[in-house]
Amino acid sequence: MSINLTDRQRVQLAQREYYDWQVGQEMRLPGQTIIGRVERVANTANGFRATVIRHNPQEKIILLRGSSGIRHGDPTTWTNEWLRVNLPIGDAILHQLPDIPAEMWTAANWLNQLLAADPTTNFYIYGHSLGSINGQFALANCRYPRQVAGAWLYEGPNLYWLLNARQRKNALNLRCRIFNYIDPRDVVALGYLDAQHTIGLLRVVQSILMSPIAQHMWGGYQFDQAGQLLLADTAELHYRALLDRYLIEWVQRQSH
Repeated sequence: MSINLTDRQRVQLAQREYYDWQVGQEMRLPGQTIIGRVERVANTANGFRATVIRHNPQEKIILLRGSSGIRHGDPTTWTNEWLRVNLPIGDAILHQLPDIPAEMWTAANWLNQLLAADPTTNFYIYGHSLGSINGQFALANCRYPRQVAGAWLYEGPNLYWLLNARQRKNALNLRCRIFNYIDPRDVVALGYLDAQHTIGLLRVVQSILMSPIAQHMWGGYQFDQAGQLLLADTAELHYRALLDRYLIEWVQRQSH
């Protein structure tokens, strides 16, 4: 992108996916860093939500909205976001069975249509939670990989286990342009058994312990004075992998 963002600013940008933007609004980060103007807002019947920002004539930013949450959502939140997507995806990963909700296919088709309609533009993609789920799946089904300049995904479960061979190959081709951040203390970020079987490059956060909701909403993230995110070593990933393996084995035992 024409401006260099710190890790902190990228998180601040991803947090703006939860705002209710209107076309034409200017988007800024703290410190008055101008990101651009909202060019398009998507809000489909099955719950998919996204915002497109025009940064300059050659670059656009996509913010894929995560779950609004029970406290901050509306009457459709439980139906559209939790029952239809979040809970089935968690169950599918724990059972290691492919079960793709309609919203994820909407995200994939929407991204391909957006890229096809603007072939000379580079796109930068951000998503958190449900936004990470939709982002991972859309990128695994992307037909225009050259236009994806980068993707930053936060606190979503590992969709790698739900992909078929073709989708895994697509994800592998984009691997070095996707940065997949997880807090090992966030229960939502499940399914990361190692650093290889993931969509994108896995980044394990060196987090501090917070309440469950705060943990999921970037609350445990720590940054240095330059705004760079503190990352953990592989021991943290090993601990989380053991927890996920225990969950998978427990669910499998209950199903027999």
